[in-house]
Amino acid sequence: MAHAKISPARRKKIKTLLWMMNKQNQRFIPPARPLVEMMDMVTTDQELEYLLRMGTASYGYSQALRAARMPEELFQPFFDTMQRKGLVHVGSDAQGERHFRLNAVAVGWYEAMMHYIVGRPEERTFSEKWNEFFKYFQRFNFFPLRNLQNRVLRRLANPSQNAALMDPAQKDKSRRKTIPINTAVSTAETRIVPTFEVSELVESFGNQDAIYVFPCVCRRGNALIDSPCRFDMPEESCIGFGEEARTWAEWGYGRHVTKAEAIDILKTVRRQGAVHSVIHERDDCRLPALAICNCCWDCCGLLKGYNMGGLSLTYKSAYIARITDSEQCKGCGNCETYCPTAAMQVVDKQVVYDSDRCIGCGQCAFQCLQNNIEMVPNERTVYLPILKPSEARIPR
Repeated sequence: MAHAKISPARRKKIKTLLWMMNKQNQRFIPPARPLVEMMDMVTTDQELEYLLRMGTASYGYSQALRAARMPEELFQPFFDTMQRKGLVHVGSDAQGERHFRLNAVAVGWYEAMMHYIVGRPEERTFSEKWNEFFKYFQRFNFFPLRNLQNRVLRRLANPSQNAALMDPAQKDKSRRKTIPINTAVSTAETRIVPTFEVSELVESFGNQDAIYVFPCVCRRGNALIDSPCRFDMPEESCIGFGEEARTWAEWGYGRHVTKAEAIDILKTVRRQGAVHSVIHERDDCRLPALAICNCCWDCCGLLKGYNMGGLSLTYKSAYIARITDSEQCKGCGNCETYCPTAAMQVVDKQVVYDSDRCIGCGQCAFQCLQNNIEMVPNERTVYLPILKPSEARIPR
């Protein structure tokens, strides 16, 4: 489906809006051409003008109404639609009063929009453009530009999510029952989510009856462009917490689950190869957790973009893998298959481990049939440079 030409004036406004949205989260999403075209597909002129007037400030309802310059009876459905589209973020202050602000590109607008357009004519094209967005950056992956990008990004990139583990006490039905952990993790000044805290998040929000599960939009987007998940993950796999997740569930984007159901989902996706990425408010690891995004490297925007050789990758990690006895390795290849960053590779039936690539997700330890890998506490920020085209694991 050909994309209608965008007028220069509208393109400029969309680019301005995307730059404004990037100020709302720590994560920066470059406003490349495919992203501009995605925004153009799903945003009316009236919505665009309103969002540009709204700016990056936080509004109460009455302020938001005044900014619209329209009668309230017209404003309410107009504003509700922008919330459901993910253009406007809905939050609450300490007194429980709702406040509104321009949303971030991701995590934020993209995820909500993918739920909003389910079954609509633009759904497939929107996903095609998202995939094109990641391919867009492959054109800059050549020497010496790649090296220059990596030097700059290594200094500037901040982690926007944590790589976390489940509590080893959470048993699995398969023969791969636990992740060996050799000692406890101490609390750092910048709070890391270590192994037991994934379960603690579920416990804490479960006690508040505030856990919700959502279909993975990255996985759905891949399926729409005829590239289904090679790890056969369940459709419902993203777990959200608290007021924002409740609002999304009320819109029909997800559903409420119990603590037990959430743990079962986590065990299932772990068995299939998921990385438990903890998402925080404004994508800032220092702020409270909002969700556990169970990612595979075949579908997840960040991990897929990295493995395509288009983007670098930055994670906040609490653990690092360690091979306990290399002579025990049988060369089965499970660690290589499930490692999201190719830190583990099998050469001549022996594992070759690059610890600099390890984000501490624990999949290698969980999937190892010989129980030959353990996770060692090591709190750090992991920066993974853009891969050379020859190293990419997802075809160009």
